[in-house]
Amino acid sequence: MGKSTPHVTAAELRILKVMWKEGPQTVRQVKDALTAIEGDEPAYTTVMTMMKSLADKGALAVDNSRQPFVYSPAVRRDQVMGQRVAQFLQNVFDGRAEDLVMHLAEKADLSAADLKRIERKIAEREKADLASAPNRKKATRSKGKKP
Repeated sequence: MGKSTPHVTAAELRILKVMWKEGPQTVRQVKDALTAIEGDEPAYTTVMTMMKSLADKGALAVDNSRQPFVYSPAVRRDQVMGQRVAQFLQNVFDGRAEDLVMHLAEKADLSAADLKRIERKIAEREKADLASAPNRKKATRSKGKKP
């Protein structure tokens, strides 16, 4: 899990979500879970192909010492979600996080509790930035000095 996060398609993400929630699964178990979640029944071979692709990318580990093969997540949820959000931010908002946040604040159906959690997260980030600011200034000044 130390290497870079592989690119995951929307269909592959649905499989990973099942895996993160349920843990190690066979192709049949994932197919059945997707059917229960989405209502439509995907073809077994389609799920198998996508899971093999995820394994080839390093997103799933496969135990092929038994039949049927058992797959398990090889990437963390926060890794994949972080990558997906970064891609979305770049593609939709040209990398401007403040535009995304403003859009959500204006258009999303956020409860008072949601807004409070967001405010707390912003306050924590501001506090962390202030705490690290003196260290950044020292590092910048020391880089500019000649020995």
